[in-house]
Amino acid sequence: MHRRLLLSLLLTLLLSSCVVTNSAKSNVSVAMAVEEYFSVYSKRNDFERFMSFYAEDAAFEDIVYGNTFKNKIQIKEFLNWNKGKFELPNGTRALTVTKQVIDNNIAVTEGYFHQFSYNGEKLGPWLFVIIQEFNENKKIISQTDWINYTPRKNFFGGKNMNATILEQSL
Repeated sequence: MHRRLLLSLLLTLLLSSCVVTNSAKSNVSVAMAVEEYFSVYSKRNDFERFMSFYAEDAAFEDIVYGNTFKNKIQIKEFLNWNKGKFELPNGTRALTVTKQVIDNNIAVTEGYFHQFSYNGEKLGPWLFVIIQEFNENKKIISQTDWINYTPRKNFFGGKNMNATILEQSL
């Protein structure tokens, strides 16, 4: 009787430790995917590798700019690194991550884009918060960007994404 109880207890502990281990492994692999994503983003020299982090059916919202995209093709068109002339002064990184929180398949990353030149105009630095959700294959299935674009006069005119809140409350 005692052996059966002890065996049941050991089996329960073993199974529960597997669940914790799998969850911890998932967190670690999402953390690795996020780290690699921002490393590639920071170097900004391999757009195809950068796009490989997104699932085919990924959704993307740029809240401040007012853009919504519903798949990888649309995201690729929007983020296209080959569009325009982008230059970083003295070969610096494109961005710096200052804070990150990862819980299961969700990552929230805070940081800033360094000053850069785009089509001859100096822009940045820009603060950002990027929220990403990953699928079981560690591909981004949802991303929301909050980027403090400046100078503001260059970025007015995007869709007002706050309008959906008004529509929902009617």
